[in-house]
Amino acid sequence: MVGFTKLGEGLPVDQIGEVTGRFAEIVADVVEPPVRLVKLIGDAAMLVSRRPEPLLEAALGLLEAVAEEGPGFPPLRIGATWGAAISRGGDWFGRPINLASRLTTAARPSSLLIDEALRDAVVPDGFEFSDAGHKNLKGIGSVHVLRVRRAPLPSDPFRRH
Repeated sequence: MVGFTKLGEGLPVDQIGEVTGRFAEIVADVVEPPVRLVKLIGDAAMLVSRRPEPLLEAALGLLEAVAEEGPGFPPLRIGATWGAAISRGGDWFGRPINLASRLTTAARPSSLLIDEALRDAVVPDGFEFSDAGHKNLKGIGSVHVLRVRRAPLPSDPFRRH
């Protein structure tokens, strides 16, 4: 969540609990197999999937669901990657996990940033990718990143205007 630390400094703990509780509900509503919620960390969620398209669908669904909460709810920024990682003790480790965390930090509010490996793994139907340049990510270095949005629905050539 964007600005969560500042928000936490200005609200009573029970109101922060309401925000994080609502965030947990949103995640539970959006995430469905084959995407799996690994953990919630206050203002963040870690998701994994063995298939890239459902992962992007879940990420975009989270952005949309949070936007529907209205201006009083903190927007999200999301980073996602693709690659080999390992699960130990209920958590996940590896370069893709570290990279996703850094991409999340680099993303603009209400946006999803991915690396080229995820873009290359995705069947692009339903997604629109735009170049976000190279980001110098702490501990990782320069990475070419892309923004992801839902592709606009094709217009129906037989529909009357």
